[in-house]
Amino acid sequence: MKSFVIGGMLLVMPVTGLLARPHGGPGMQDSYSRMDRPRAERMIDNLSLTPDQREALQQHRLEQRKTMINLRSKLALLRTDLAEAALKDKPNMRQIDRIADKIGNVKAQMTKERIRSRLQVRGMLTDEQQEMMDSRRLMMSPGKGGCRGMR
Repeated sequence: MKSFVIGGMLLVMPVTGLLARPHGGPGMQDSYSRMDRPRAERMIDNLSLTPDQREALQQHRLEQRKTMINLRSKLALLRTDLAEAALKDKPNMRQIDRIADKIGNVKAQMTKERIRSRLQVRGMLTDEQQEMMDSRRLMMSPGKGGCRGMR
């Protein structure tokens, strides 16, 4: 009975992960970062960026999107592999463990990439612009008394 329940959980969890749509469900474009585009654009407008800074940030944003699309694709494929491995008549727990480890590694890569990106953006800004961005981010961060808008 335990193996049936565990097998069912292993089946349901990856499938729900594949069906889940980040930030908004069906019909939402997945072409933007975690921060919705209008808020990001307002923040950029408030930073008084030079044309060179705007161009550099736009190029960075495009490269970042490509990187994250690649990582999300890897994650989706690994989740599919995990579901397939769990659906076998006699699931191989070593194989399932290896796939789960790979999923964890991709998620870690995504986190590192988001942090790396944030640091690169900060490096493109002047000290005053960084302070302004930090103060706005602090006001908007959850758990710090800020508001994240409707979710």
